[in-house]
Amino acid sequence: MRRMLPIRVLLQVLALLSARVSPTDCAPAEDSILSLPLYGPPPTPQFSGYLDASAGCDVVANGPSCRIHYWFAAAETNEAEDADTSRVLHATEGEPSYHANTNATSTWQGNSRPVVLWLNGGPGSPSTLGFLQELGPLLLNATGGLMNNPWSWTKLANVVVFESPIGVGYSYCSEQVAGGVCQNSDNYTASASRAALVDFFTNKFPELACNDFFIVGESYAGVYIPTLARDVLDHASDTVNLRGIAVGDPCTDMKAQQDSMDSLWYAHKYGLVPDSEFDLLWNTCRARMPNLVARGGKHVVAGRIKREVKAKFGDGSSHGALDLNDRAVREELDDAIRRHLYHPGGLFDSASAECRMAHRKFLMSTSNGLSQGWEHLYIDDYSLFGPGGVDTEDIDMASYMMREDVRDALHVSDAPTATWPHPPQGFQYKSEYAACNWGGVEDGTPSMIDVYREIAPRLDVTLVYNGDTDPCVSYEGTRTALERVGFPEIEGGYYRPWFYNHTAADPTILMEKAAMFGPDLLVVPTGSQFGGEIVNYENNLSFLTVHGSGHMVPQFRPQAALHMLGKVLAGDPFSPLLPSNRTLARMSGKDFGSVMDVWTLAAQAPPYTSLSSGVGRRDAANEDANELIGEEVGAAVVRG
Repeated sequence: MRRMLPIRVLLQVLALLSARVSPTDCAPAEDSILSLPLYGPPPTPQFSGYLDASAGCDVVANGPSCRIHYWFAAAETNEAEDADTSRVLHATEGEPSYHANTNATSTWQGNSRPVVLWLNGGPGSPSTLGFLQELGPLLLNATGGLMNNPWSWTKLANVVVFESPIGVGYSYCSEQVAGGVCQNSDNYTASASRAALVDFFTNKFPELACNDFFIVGESYAGVYIPTLARDVLDHASDTVNLRGIAVGDPCTDMKAQQDSMDSLWYAHKYGLVPDSEFDLLWNTCRARMPNLVARGGKHVVAGRIKREVKAKFGDGSSHGALDLNDRAVREELDDAIRRHLYHPGGLFDSASAECRMAHRKFLMSTSNGLSQGWEHLYIDDYSLFGPGGVDTEDIDMASYMMREDVRDALHVSDAPTATWPHPPQGFQYKSEYAACNWGGVEDGTPSMIDVYREIAPRLDVTLVYNGDTDPCVSYEGTRTALERVGFPEIEGGYYRPWFYNHTAADPTILMEKAAMFGPDLLVVPTGSQFGGEIVNYENNLSFLTVHGSGHMVPQFRPQAALHMLGKVLAGDPFSPLLPSNRTLARMSGKDFGSVMDVWTLAAQAPPYTSLSSGVGRRDAANEDANELIGEEVGAAVVRG
């Protein structure tokens, strides 16, 4: 059941009723985006600026002020969709399409759609990456410009992104203003984001405070999201109406994920390494090749390498600036990169010529060990079946975000850096949990398994999802971690398929889009398609795979991702429940075949394949479908 609105939020609704909220009392006009370079007026009302995170920041290390850059896009909606709600909110006038105008942005007063906070991981990946490459109303196209996204998450929700942690993107702290470095940790990142959310709902957008709120993200956001959810539930539940979370391809638990986040293990699974070579390397040579995500993320690892090299040469020496034209600096950097990225671990038998040969053969046959930093990669580091060596979106995005007119449009020109995604001096981050923290934690350190046990019973939805071809965070370890949370599977909620309606894409979209976005998009509709597998546990916890997707599900499978979001927001099931274990064991083979036919046809049809609106609650049609299946199962049992 859905929880009741917190008393604080109900009082806020009453205050809005009595005050008859005016435009000047709502969305911050000073943050409104009137026009975006290379596009023009945004397709829905958008706002960008700063949130005060000081109340949750480490002010001892970072100084008295911590500011988080946010970018908000309103949902595509119209007045009719919100007319029957009890909320005192007024949607943007006009059609729910890509035709909002600047006046709509400057006078926008809110709507009743859910609010979704999207977080990318890293640590150190600004969430504007996801906004402009994965799920926002505008995406980077193949030439570095902006294009409309037909599968934008603003079709279902208001979407906001944070450039987090402090010191990433255009977020900053007092220490950075003075020329220093912002310092972060897992727990301070959670508390700083919680403080920013309080500012968002209290001061920037109070008209959205009573809307359902969800947190969704991927990768190291597997740590950000559960810890932020716990912080909100513990310290801001009277202000932030948190209903659920969805965590994708996530850092979860080192022990459960240690093999599935190993490049050697993954390469063998997908046929890039023969059995005999894998057996030699894994069991005899004891090679282990945890990928960059397992080691803490490319930004953190790059910071470690840079600090090591600077420490060797010394900031005061002639080599202190790390001049890449200096041969000694280049050689030391190369050595550090080999140590951190390509060395097969401390247990590797480096004295064995056979082991050295096998390791080098592995590197040569696997795009340098499925490298996430090699300039000649031919297997994409985030999507096994994506095109290799053609991903220029990060470069294009950095160029776009550093444009002076873009910084002006986003109201971040006063940030103490003109470089993006990081300031020249970088940022510092300390991982505190046993999740994507290879070699950095002691036994007994808690992981997200412990956090899920704490927060899932307090939320309406806790979904953990994983692309089933992700080279960074392979699904097996994530699935094992969710099993180790220890919640029983619900009756009939066992591992089973889910489906979605795959529609046709406009040929102009296929011509304009970046190569890595939507590689499964087609100009013809293919109807109900296999989306992946799902298992449901007690306490509203579920694990779901997304078939054919790599690390960034909204980017690689945009239609399936939008379908997934709708189910999360509405609380609708992805597929009907299976018959009970006892029933499956008792029925005859003939009856089982009949039941399987009925179940599969139901799972491949509405309401399960319908795109949930995001504002409804569990549809009666879902109950009807389960009832039909139940009748067939009952008849089979009787016949048996």
